Amino acid sequence: MSETAASSRAVLFLGRRKHMVPQRVIIVEDEYLVALDVEAVLQSMGVESVAIATTLAQARQAVEENGADCVLLDVSLTDGKSYDFARGLRDAGIPFGFVSGYGDTTGFPEDLTHAPLLGKPFGENEIIDFVLNLVGVVDGAVKE
Repeated sequence: MSETAASSRAVLFLGRRKHMVPQRVIIVEDEYLVALDVEAVLQSMGVESVAIATTLAQARQAVEENGADCVLLDVSLTDGKSYDFARGLRDAGIPFGFVSGYGDTTGFPEDLTHAPLLGKPFGENEIIDFVLNLVGVVDGAVKE
């Protein structure tokens, strides 16, 4: 994604939906370049604090220290699968979604098969829509 494309999208967001954008997002992704791309998109849409965690231990620490409005989770990390961490987020009421190379949730534990999933590769608009849906914004309106 080019800086120009990100800037154009940022202007659109600042004009229309900035008040609905989450302010604290944690990206849990062990492919650092992927995480940096997602971070750039989140910042372009007005997210003020983006933390990147490349391990589950870092992700737990980020949530404990700063909280989160939502968390984007890769499934397979260097220190294990993120399923238990996802359950902890769910129990704490923190919105999360899986961002993974898995095409669907067929191989997921049964209690997580209905969790939001964005398959890799994805585009800028897809990640924006995914994040907004996680925090309850659909088509520019807050879900009731």
